[in-house]
Amino acid sequence: MSLTQQTMKGPAGSGLAGKSSRRAGYSIAALAIAFCLSAAAQAQRVAVSLKDHPGWVQIPGALIRPDCVHEIPNGADVEENGDITLEGSIVAHYDACPEEPISTRPRHGVVPQYTDEPGTGNGWIEAVQEDVSLSSGDNIDKIVGTWTVPSDPSTNGGIIFIFNGLEPTTENVIIQPVLQYGSSAAGGGNYWAIASWLVNSTNAYFSPLETVNVGDTIQGNTYIKSTSGGKLNWEIKATDTTSGAYSNLGAYSSGYTWNWAFSGVLEAYNISSCKNLPASHSDEFKGNTVDHGYPSFNKVTAGWYGATYSYGGPACGFAPSVSASYNKLVW
Repeated sequence: MSLTQQTMKGPAGSGLAGKSSRRAGYSIAALAIAFCLSAAAQAQRVAVSLKDHPGWVQIPGALIRPDCVHEIPNGADVEENGDITLEGSIVAHYDACPEEPISTRPRHGVVPQYTDEPGTGNGWIEAVQEDVSLSSGDNIDKIVGTWTVPSDPSTNGGIIFIFNGLEPTTENVIIQPVLQYGSSAAGGGNYWAIASWLVNSTNAYFSPLETVNVGDTIQGNTYIKSTSGGKLNWEIKATDTTSGAYSNLGAYSSGYTWNWAFSGVLEAYNISSCKNLPASHSDEFKGNTVDHGYPSFNKVTAGWYGATYSYGGPACGFAPSVSASYNKLVW
């Protein structure tokens, strides 16, 4: 893992670094100053040792005990107390994991550092994202967009996640419809598949993995389907609009302000060569919309910008970009 933080690009065409914690890139010298000046930047860089966690498994955005990753039925809801409900009935219950997962995605502008896999890529690589400014009590209530299943990698061995999704201001939860290549805790292999995920600070939940084909169109659609007493009920759905296959789950949340939107993220692990990434070298994310003001679903004015992250792997020409009609990730 490189000893520099992620490099951020401001809004398209600005040529400037943005001003939020995720938009600030620092050299090592500037990092010390930033730690003194910015409360958001005071989050300590996490040193992740895979050898210290034998048997732990990789999921989107976290390294976690395998007994704390749970497959739930299509359409089931994850309650805040760990109950899993389907059509009004409790079908399972999961207590909080006795050991907190280790985040392998950036949080508050800090990228985890791997201590025992030098030169191997692990984590978020690039993204197109926006930090939506919201009034008190408001949330992003929907994100939707489509992308294409890219070509297989020329060389297998890596785990690849491509997705859109949402995070709250705390950045300790992510809800995401995910396109996966390789084997993760959800299963899989040397083929593409979709599942929807809720990853929080205690457990991870995913809907059944569904196989998809190169060239298919994937829609990621995450939205609030109901509210009650300050509790939000989310629907997270990954759909192959070419074949009709889908994988979805519901999740309840309260006490968060959801303001981080990601129209496209490339996350990968065990990347030692650019050949471990999809051979098509890019993916486009189209029809990207973000809404707020539930139940009105008012459209947010697009403020997408590209971000690249120092993830410790090979340099493969990573270049996230924003245009009027689509966002793009390049590798």
